[in-house]
Amino acid sequence: MKFIVFCFSFLFLLHNSSQLVFAQRNSPNHSIVTLKNGNEIQGEIVSDFDLEDYTEVQFISSSGEKSIFKPGDILGFKLANGRVFRSEVITEIGEDAFVQVLISGTLELLKWDRKYFVLNETGLRELKVIKTSREVDGKTMTGSSNQYIGILKIAMNDACGAGMEKKIESTKLSDSSLIDLFEAYYACSEQTYQVNVSKVPFSKLSFRIHGGIGLLAIKEYQTNKEVNYFLDKTTLPYFEIGVRFKEFRTSPRLMVDLGIGYLAESNAINADSKLISFDLTGRQEYRSYSVLVPLQVSYVLYKKERNQVYAGTGLTFWFTNFEKGLGELIIDNGEKENSIQNKDFIDRKEKGISPNLKIGYRRNVSDKTSLFLEMKGDYLIKNMFFYPLTYQAIYNYLTGSLTVGVEL
Repeated sequence: MKFIVFCFSFLFLLHNSSQLVFAQRNSPNHSIVTLKNGNEIQGEIVSDFDLEDYTEVQFISSSGEKSIFKPGDILGFKLANGRVFRSEVITEIGEDAFVQVLISGTLELLKWDRKYFVLNETGLRELKVIKTSREVDGKTMTGSSNQYIGILKIAMNDACGAGMEKKIESTKLSDSSLIDLFEAYYACSEQTYQVNVSKVPFSKLSFRIHGGIGLLAIKEYQTNKEVNYFLDKTTLPYFEIGVRFKEFRTSPRLMVDLGIGYLAESNAINADSKLISFDLTGRQEYRSYSVLVPLQVSYVLYKKERNQVYAGTGLTFWFTNFEKGLGELIIDNGEKENSIQNKDFIDRKEKGISPNLKIGYRRNVSDKTSLFLEMKGDYLIKNMFFYPLTYQAIYNYLTGSLTVGVEL
């Protein structure tokens, strides 16, 4: 209950601190919109994410005037981070689209809807792979043809292109591979060009630290007798540090988290059963110290201004040091004196891999700092083993956590 009160207090302070910090922020870097008459207007492109594709842009000029521009309404726009977009007619859809200009120059490299294009004085050509099929002995064989290799050779049909034939043939349809090819071509030809994504990182890196309550439970997987097992304690502290890769250039909603967590458990397993000829009860204390390495891929479900809600899944790698005390089994067969046996009847795997799920809420309090609240669950299959007398059971080990933390 105290931790729940703390979480609500944390969110209240988070809200008030972010209001204060954002009120003191400097004005954002300016974007530029180029009108059809060639005039340029400075202002801000309003967007929750740094996108590769825009169907329209919301623009607030430096004078405060708000506008919505669609492809064809303007010549193009340039974002504060260097990305350049231009209105181009895409044959595939038969109308204008905002196409990203990866490289500007006499030979340009463009991108739209995850497809690549080259543009020079002869026009716009898509770089693509053609799917093929043919009949062989009555069977349909499918394959592919890298048509884009031929288009690149034609576009670079000069002395520099001829000397780069092997490099062209080894080029892949990716940002990095195509940009590397174009840079080599321009370096040879000594022509002026501009890479417009040089300031846009492949992803951003942040550091995270969080802690809170860990929740424990065990669930039967397999047993040969109806003996009930339960834990003494179901809550304990949990701490984790790690890194987050976020705002990927091609997938801005995607996040990848890698962390190291610590779970110290001082607990006891209780056994209880009413068998045909006697009643069985037991108890054994233990200590376990677990280092957790969670790897998770998350997706931003909702983002508005400073608020963000995300969900993710992944795997957690467990490394556990398990220390057990002496167990006690009490056999009550109706006689005056119960039979007591002091022996071990529990064990646990020292290594394991569990699937995990999480959901989180994140709020920016400055350009580089965020506070967050996260709920996560792990499911370790066949992790604990119980063997009182001749009765054996295998149990799954479930953990959950409710944590608050800071991301820097």
